[in-house]
Amino acid sequence: MSIFGKSFGGGRRAAPRTDAPLIAVITTLTESHSVLVVDVSSTGARLSGQLLPKMGADLVVTIAEVRAFGTVAWSEHGECGVTFDVPLSNGDVERLKLRVSTARGLPPEIRAAFDNWVMGCGR
Repeated sequence: MSIFGKSFGGGRRAAPRTDAPLIAVITTLTESHSVLVVDVSSTGARLSGQLLPKMGADLVVTIAEVRAFGTVAWSEHGECGVTFDVPLSNGDVERLKLRVSTARGLPPEIRAAFDNWVMGCGR
């Protein structure tokens, strides 16, 4: 599979998406949690984890140095879809592409530790 390309299955997405084995931090008005980014595009992301916000919740998604405001479009079975309020810039998409290509081949626990370190240093 290409690093950033159209996902199988069609659907209503206007932007191509990619598998994104990255850790993100989601922040609502009341709490923050680390989650796994399942896939991401310029217009939104699918997230996986525990304690995900419910449909309609407003939040901030931070993936590495990319930050986007969004709304939870759906939430079920340990996953949720977030629609970004403003699509990611081409520069942000390129940064995520680089992050995904860098993370390929690393064991998940090493990727998670690195992403958690980067997120902690960025605060």
